[in-house]
Amino acid sequence: MSAESLSHKVADASSHVQAKSAAAFRAGRIATADGLDAAAAGFNSGGDSVAEFAHSTADTLKASAKYVRKHDGGRMMDDVAEIIREHPGKALLGAVLVGFFAGRALRRD
Repeated sequence: MSAESLSHKVADASSHVQAKSAAAFRAGRIATADGLDAAAAGFNSGGDSVAEFAHSTADTLKASAKYVRKHDGGRMMDDVAEIIREHPGKALLGAVLVGFFAGRALRRD
């Protein structure tokens, strides 16, 4: 097998992996948005005592679903980076909390 032939096979395999990854990411975005919409519908149909909170949460979930459907991964990462730059203290606190809970979840045996 020549070097050129091997190079073409590697390039083809790389393209195939990239295409599958992009398709999986798109499918994940759609599933996430659908889940957010379903949660919003659940909150909207919920009880009267917490109706205001439920409707507000449902509206936020619907907005999140719309955002996830509209933006690709690169745009989402840019938005996260912008939020971190604008609010570094809150971002650090959030990272510490996520790390703490992830550590607790992984440590439970």
